[in-house]
Amino acid sequence: MRLIRFLALGLASLLVLSLVGGLAVSQLEEHDPFCASCHRPPEVVYLERTLNAAAPDVAGVVDLASYHYGQGNGFRCVDCHRGDDSLPQRLRVLALAAGDTITFLVGEPDDAIERARAAAHAAAGEGWAGPAQYTHTPDILNAGCLKCHQETLTLVGFENHFHNKLPASLLAFDQTGQLTYPPDWTLPASGAELLSTVDTVITCLDCHQAHLAAPGGQFFLDINNVVFPACAQCHHEAGRGPLDLQR
Repeated sequence: MRLIRFLALGLASLLVLSLVGGLAVSQLEEHDPFCASCHRPPEVVYLERTLNAAAPDVAGVVDLASYHYGQGNGFRCVDCHRGDDSLPQRLRVLALAAGDTITFLVGEPDDAIERARAAAHAAAGEGWAGPAQYTHTPDILNAGCLKCHQETLTLVGFENHFHNKLPASLLAFDQTGQLTYPPDWTLPASGAELLSTVDTVITCLDCHQAHLAAPGGQFFLDINNVVFPACAQCHHEAGRGPLDLQR
């Protein structure tokens, strides 16, 4: 009985410490320097990019993440990396943070600066190869995108089909209950059925890669190496539209 009580007390203490530690980390992760101090490479490079983007010289903006900082709205790393703030995603983020801590203490960090698997596979002639970056947390990161870009996903019409055909558009509609219409829209507004989505694995991250340096491009998109393979994959999964897309 003593052993059982001892184990139960130890488990309870561990749970309390984990809770306290999780709350402490939740407060610390509000500050970018704390995040970068543990992650080291490549996150220190990303932090430097954001500092450059916040400077008056707009030419210092080289990727999508730092562009967000350049808008002067108090943007932080955690705004994308904690998802929609729901309890399940917060628990997953804390679990990922625990794994990152272990890597920081005893493991080998991944110091690759450009996180772009899709670009690498396309350049090798292998075609699209699944979610482009952070393949273990796409739901969390896409939820982060959705917090601010719901109107982009719910804008109806073919001209926006590369957004409103994605499953994420239905999630955006569920959150807002509203559709967005182009200025010249004349067709009847009939609700969610205007979002005729495709059963595809393509997500926001597969085109909009936050830490891929693509200066000078609209919305920091690498059209040839990243966006085009994702388009081809979505058309293939939909089974309609041009199935032999060529660059």
